[in-house]
Amino acid sequence: MLQKNTTKRLGYWLLHLHRLFDEATAHALTEEELNRRQWQVLHAISIGLPTVSAIDSAFAPFLAIDGEETYQPVVDDFIGRGWVAATGEQVALTDNGHFAHERAEKLVNAHAANSLAGITEAEFLAANDVLARIAANLERE
Repeated sequence: MLQKNTTKRLGYWLLHLHRLFDEATAHALTEEELNRRQWQVLHAISIGLPTVSAIDSAFAPFLAIDGEETYQPVVDDFIGRGWVAATGEQVALTDNGHFAHERAEKLVNAHAANSLAGITEAEFLAANDVLARIAANLERE
């Protein structure tokens, strides 16, 4: 058995990290008035996800845990802030959106450096790989 007899198994740590990431990211992004999910959507648009449907698909696990059906309200908020322009189904950052993303990305990168302190890139990539393989195993069941 890969896990010791403890109540703090893989699922515990995954949920605990999820909560901590949500809280810490929101704290790091306070001055930009963003939470973790808003940051993820903003970043997704900045790297070229072209529609809300594509964003929803990319973040389906977060929609499920958040109890939401779509991130359209987040995109609508960004449209209201002048950060995103929508043409039909297509969404893209405006100039102000690019500036907002750059500001937020600096804060997120500083937060990531703190949260990943003492972890090598190889360790991080190995952990990510292990989690992806566990997910793939469960998806085959």
